[in-house]
Amino acid sequence: MRNTVRDPGALAPSPSQLHLHAYRSSFDTASVRILFFDRNLVVRDVNAALLETEELDRTGFVGRHLSDVMGKAVYERRMPQIEAALAGEAQVSVEWGLRRATRGQLLRIRHEPVRDETGDVVGVLLSMEDRTDLHELEQRVSMQDEVIRQTSDALAVVDRGFSFLWANPAYAMIWNRLPEEVVGVPVPEVIGMSGFEERVLPHLTRCFAGEVVQYDLVRPRADGEDTHYSVRLEPLKGEDDTLIGAIVNMRDVTETAQLDRRMRRQALLDTLTELANRHALESELGRRIELCSGEGGCNAGCRTALLLVDLDDFKVVNDLAGHTAGDALLRQVASLLRSLDPDAFVARLGGDEFALVVDVADEAVAVSLGERVVHSIEAVGFSWNGELFSIGASVGIALLDREAFAASTPAVQDVLNWADRACLVAKEKGGARLSVFHPDDNEMRARFEEIGNFQVVQNALQHDRFELFLMPVAPVDDTSRPWHEVLLRVLSEDGRPLPPAGFITAAERHGLMSRVDRWVVETVLQRLPQLPADAHLSINLSGQSIGDPIFCDFLLSALDAAAVAPGRLAFEITETSAVRSMETALDLIAGLKARGVDVVLDDFGSGLSSFGYLRRFDVDMLKIDGNIIGNVREDKVQQTIVAGIVAVAEVMQVRVVAEYVEDRETMEVLRDLGVSLVQGFYIGRPVSWTDVFE
Repeated sequence: MRNTVRDPGALAPSPSQLHLHAYRSSFDTASVRILFFDRNLVVRDVNAALLETEELDRTGFVGRHLSDVMGKAVYERRMPQIEAALAGEAQVSVEWGLRRATRGQLLRIRHEPVRDETGDVVGVLLSMEDRTDLHELEQRVSMQDEVIRQTSDALAVVDRGFSFLWANPAYAMIWNRLPEEVVGVPVPEVIGMSGFEERVLPHLTRCFAGEVVQYDLVRPRADGEDTHYSVRLEPLKGEDDTLIGAIVNMRDVTETAQLDRRMRRQALLDTLTELANRHALESELGRRIELCSGEGGCNAGCRTALLLVDLDDFKVVNDLAGHTAGDALLRQVASLLRSLDPDAFVARLGGDEFALVVDVADEAVAVSLGERVVHSIEAVGFSWNGELFSIGASVGIALLDREAFAASTPAVQDVLNWADRACLVAKEKGGARLSVFHPDDNEMRARFEEIGNFQVVQNALQHDRFELFLMPVAPVDDTSRPWHEVLLRVLSEDGRPLPPAGFITAAERHGLMSRVDRWVVETVLQRLPQLPADAHLSINLSGQSIGDPIFCDFLLSALDAAAVAPGRLAFEITETSAVRSMETALDLIAGLKARGVDVVLDDFGSGLSSFGYLRRFDVDMLKIDGNIIGNVREDKVQQTIVAGIVAVAEVMQVRVVAEYVEDRETMEVLRDLGVSLVQGFYIGRPVSWTDVFE
């Protein structure tokens, strides 16, 4: 560009003055900052943009030497460009601003020679344009290009004719090509026709219909492994919103897929034994149930057996030989179960429980397999560090047959519960045997009801869901205030007392009664100080507690700590339990008597040698067994027995209590026979502690 000076500026006229009026309007209105200086390096004019940037008026520029205006550092740096422009050569440079007004700006600086009418250079137009934004944009574009080039994501564009419009190196590398070897080539030619038609064409068709499509693609590698890709297709549209093609994004997710596969496998695998775990077993049972409940199903002969295997002596190995030995035993059993039936689905449910799911022709085949399980585990035993352990197993069998589907299709948990019930029955009978679940098996129903009761008691212990009830014991002549026998009730989850039948039996059978008795003793001793001074209570002790030296020590220590006044408390022990644990019972009775606590011998007369043992027990009361009282009104033999008990008791200075008194007539007969205390529904039914004392 050549700029011609036609009129001198504002300074004194001379032949070399510049004529700027010809471009004055564009000079002043230009957005770039412009400064004009002559050959003497004196500033002759500046435009409005420069004045605004520098926040100065014209006097700050016009008439001053260029070095004063620029500052020494900038002036010296620009001097080569200035000299070249004065010599007639336009100069363009890009540099960061150093002055206060331009610091941080990327400036495009142009030194343009200005000539007069004869062509001589009479000055220079110095223009400065802020290109910071454009520079940043160029950097971003450059960076985006580099990111696309270097990204591990494979990117490509496919046109509507199924040819590649563009591909980055990562995409081309998947197909062992360079990007230029992909562009313009039909997709089937790059990826193979079969792969295109089966795995790509349906997805591209959906994408060309305007849908964003995502799918997984697996490509086999030369080493026999697979590469997994997550593929995303997005429609590519032009400025007029017409569809140009599809943007393809392929991401290598092989590591994620392998990790996911490992996690899914681990989620279904017992890591110790490498058998299937409970979750996998439930899935397999669900599949078998669906198969049996389908068309034909069990009616067509489809039968599946679930065998639940519970080791009988695993705790012994764990306790005596340690957990490492226990783990070795579990692995041994897992290996043995696998070997018994190669077609069986074998799983470990956790702890020492295993399961087998197998197709069977009938119940006899399932029983035969169960017997092999029991006998094989028992025969092999377990050896650890030279010590041989005897190992047994209880097996419960549940069948998916016509009987199982008679009412409705069972759930997976139903089938597991059936096998569990059968297994518990086998274990209750002594272990090392099997049991088969049948819905109409009364023995199994009774056993499982007992197990259910045990679980209820266990849950009540854990969550403190017990309540104390009281049943009065009254003198037949009303000469003194009744005292009360403490009874225990289990509460439901909503706080209602459950019927007592079965709970105590279940707790005794499963070894919980010492814990239950401890709860009762602690609760009564805690509440006793708040009761009236003449309140008298008796507490039942189970045979398990009487035979447990640890419990006996606890009881005597608790009484010492509570400092119970003599005569306020009594403990009832059954004749049978006292005889069964004779020495422990005698020590406990002596300890109770030494602390001023009464002892009641309950259910007296139920044993064959009641009178023979009576002399050994230093008790305060006898409670006659309810079976003797039953029909005492009319039965002369029963009356004679009661009279004999009363006579012996009088000699030993022991009071007699008769229970199961249901009516006035029975009470009168007992009074005539010399019984001093009675208990039964005629005297009073059990009521809650709060109804009596609060």
